[in-house]
Amino acid sequence: MKNIRYILVALAVLVCSQTSMAQTAVSSYFLDGTLYNSRLNPAMKAERGYLSLGVGNVSLRLKGNVGMSNFLFPRGEDKLATFMSGSVTADEFLSKMPDAARLGYNFDETLMALGFRLFGGYFSFGVSLHSSTTFSMPKGIFEFAKKGVQNGGYSFSGLELNTMNYAATTVGYSHELFKGFRVGVNAKYLLGLAHANVLVDKLNLEFSDQRWMLESHAQAQAALLCETRVQMDENNVITGAELALGDEDLINLLPSDGYAIDLGFVYDMNSIIPGLKISASVVDLGHIKWRYMMTGESRDAKVEYTGMGDIDYENAEDVVNAELERLADDAMKLTEFTYNGSSEVKTGLNTTVYLGAEYNIPFFKRLSVGALYSKCISPFESNQWTETRGYVNFAPFKWLELSANYGRGTYGTVMGWMFNFHPWGINMFVGSDYMITKVTPQYIPVDNLNAHITFGLNLALGRRK
Repeated sequence: MKNIRYILVALAVLVCSQTSMAQTAVSSYFLDGTLYNSRLNPAMKAERGYLSLGVGNVSLRLKGNVGMSNFLFPRGEDKLATFMSGSVTADEFLSKMPDAARLGYNFDETLMALGFRLFGGYFSFGVSLHSSTTFSMPKGIFEFAKKGVQNGGYSFSGLELNTMNYAATTVGYSHELFKGFRVGVNAKYLLGLAHANVLVDKLNLEFSDQRWMLESHAQAQAALLCETRVQMDENNVITGAELALGDEDLINLLPSDGYAIDLGFVYDMNSIIPGLKISASVVDLGHIKWRYMMTGESRDAKVEYTGMGDIDYENAEDVVNAELERLADDAMKLTEFTYNGSSEVKTGLNTTVYLGAEYNIPFFKRLSVGALYSKCISPFESNQWTETRGYVNFAPFKWLELSANYGRGTYGTVMGWMFNFHPWGINMFVGSDYMITKVTPQYIPVDNLNAHITFGLNLALGRRK
């Protein structure tokens, strides 16, 4: 088991250092001077050519549908009580908790990007890192923490951890088919770095005057860039694992890879409805083929305690020790995973759909308002989300743009902003899709744990168009 822990730690380090599935910040969606909106909608083109290395587009995001306000409750002047306090009723606490509490983080980094006009359209190329990690906890966990044994039983089924990490090489092109109507496509080659999904599909706790019982079943799949050898005992239970990194292994090493495509259009309806522009796109439609996907599942194990019955004084210690040893052995069986083999498995990406509309104020051309609907469709339920935002965009100069937005979604209220500075020669931006509006004196978010920062510095090439 020690080797397995080493692999899990290595995977966690990889995730923490290169975390993301986030695309370009949606707060820039209606800003014409930005360079990376083709990541959100491939029909969008940059106003100029550009070149970036390393810091062209960096994005760090935390996400959650719970926060400190779910666990701390005001009681009197300048006093707070935790959810475990007797002054906080179970109904008061649980009514504020979602059916599944989700926490996660994303990071996106563009290592290299290039864009320029070509054949009457716009061409772009980029290399980037992506990763997404989400942890989902069912409401039953918090219900048990608050109510204890009074209910007779709880279900913790649905506990899930998912992470996906990959590198992408993207080639994009957009072109105006007819006046005002532009289409675009991004083609992506993906190199899988690490993926894991652990789902506890059964975890039930029952208790009564006669017995206590805990039963569980879980399934897991995991893959790294290269093959992993698994050690097992005579019952096919995993006892260890090691990476296949010998010279003889590298000769036949095939990478985990895949392909994806982005599709989109932008329609400037000025000739029909002056000032109105609509757009739509689907991003990251594709999959990664993990060539060495390990799969396993836990046994349908259970721990049952029915009491110790009558105990003689002379052998009491032996009886108690034997019962405790049995319970410990049964509990360990809950954590044992049998190995189901390694094979090639295709995993779909977190595909996102965007629908947007923007209206330029007729009496003040430098001001516009917009609306954007976003929906993430994922093979893993814990990664699915929706958002709707309203925007106000202001461009006081050709080389300066500001945008602010507000809306609601799966992770609660969202508020974002973007500052884009793009005179001749450079393009610099900074912004956020999720602002923390209220924190404790220790700077811990009071409401949902949603935070985001994005920035970039790029070399702008050619004239604005």
